[in-house]
Amino acid sequence: MKTFCLLLIFLGVSIIGIEIANDFTKTKIFYASFNPQKYYHKDILLVNETIPPMSSSSNKTSWIFYGYCKSDNLKSGITISKSIIENQNTSEIPIWRISSVKNKIIYRRKNDTINSPFSYEMRDYWSTPLFILAAISALFYYITIKRKEQKNTAKQT
Repeated sequence: MKTFCLLLIFLGVSIIGIEIANDFTKTKIFYASFNPQKYYHKDILLVNETIPPMSSSSNKTSWIFYGYCKSDNLKSGITISKSIIENQNTSEIPIWRISSVKNKIIYRRKNDTINSPFSYEMRDYWSTPLFILAAISALFYYITIKRKEQKNTAKQT
């Protein structure tokens, strides 16, 4: 059990380090997804370059679009499933932006809704705080294990 705790602690500290280096981008996106009316705003991606999918046999293959956001000329790209963009104007793609995260764009679905915070599409964003919380609880459990071991060794002597 100690090995598992140490593994979780190492993973959590690594994720915290990555989040610090990236200005807590994933954590901010996860937090903003709880109240999208307040934190999300619409924007348009003006597409300069389109990269088609490698395989055309599947309906789930993704297209990659690179361009500039209309509001602040942020150069960015987005990956979208081929089935979503069929019969759409691909030179201007409607996107969502988060006011606290300046360098990330999120695609909106056809019915103009944003994914819920714990949806499969948002797994990259809710898994980060989950690992951080698991690492904190593993740290407390590891400290408890070490204290019990010290008490047992003190009783034996």
